[in-house]
Amino acid sequence: MTVPPMIIPSAASTAAFVVIVAAVVGMLVLATARAGRALGEPPAQVRRWTIGTAAGALAWLATTGLVSWSGVLEADTLPPRALFFFAGSLAVALAFALTRPGARLAAGVPIAALVGFQAFRLPLELVLHSWYRQGTLPIQMTYEACNLDIVTGIAAALAGLWLWRRGPSRPLVWAFNLLGTALLVNVATIAVLSSPVPFRHFTRDPAVLLAFHFPYGWIVPFCVGAALAGHVIVFRWLARRSA
Repeated sequence: MTVPPMIIPSAASTAAFVVIVAAVVGMLVLATARAGRALGEPPAQVRRWTIGTAAGALAWLATTGLVSWSGVLEADTLPPRALFFFAGSLAVALAFALTRPGARLAAGVPIAALVGFQAFRLPLELVLHSWYRQGTLPIQMTYEACNLDIVTGIAAALAGLWLWRRGPSRPLVWAFNLLGTALLVNVATIAVLSSPVPFRHFTRDPAVLLAFHFPYGWIVPFCVGAALAGHVIVFRWLARRSA
C-alpha cells in the first residue's frame, strides 16, 4: 500500500486534539474511581482499580502512539496493516466494555455521566473540521458532508444535562444510544473508505491518513474506540435496568 504524504495540521489544532484525548483518559480514570465508591468497594480496592485503569490507559497510549509513529503501518501488505490497527483498537475497546471494567462503570456511574461522556465528540468534530480547512482531511470527514457525528456530541450534552436534572429515562437513553451508535458506525465507515486501502470508495483527495502519523493515530483507539466502549456500557446499563 502506497501512503501519500499528509499535510500536518497546525500546532494549535494538534494541541486541541491531544487535550481531547487526555480528557477522555481522565474521564475514564475518574469514572473508575467513582464506580468503586458507588459500589461500596473498600478504599484499597478502589485504589487498585483506579491505578490499574490509569496504568493500562497510559500503556495503551504508548503502544498505539508508537505504532503510528514507527511507520510500521505503511508496509505494503495485503490486507493493509492499518486495518489491523483499526480492528485491534476496536477489539480492545469492546473487550474493556464487555468485561468486568465495563460492568463496574455500568453499575456504578450515573447514567447522566455515561451519556454526557460522549459530548467529547463535539469538540473533536470541530477539530476535524479545522483539519479539513487546513487540507489534512477530505470534506466527507466533516459535518459539511457525510459525517454528522457532531450531532452525537450535542445530543450527549443535552441528554446528559436532562438526565442529571430529571433522573433516568430509559426511552431517552435508548434513543440517544441508538443514534450515537449509528452515527459512530457511519463516520468510522467513511474514514476507512477514505483511507488508502484497495477498496477505497471516497477518492477525492486528501486521503484519511491520521492513523499513519503520531499523535493523530490516537483518534482510532481513544476517540472511535472510546465512543464505541461508551455506547456498549450504556447498553449494559439499559440491560441492567430491564433486569
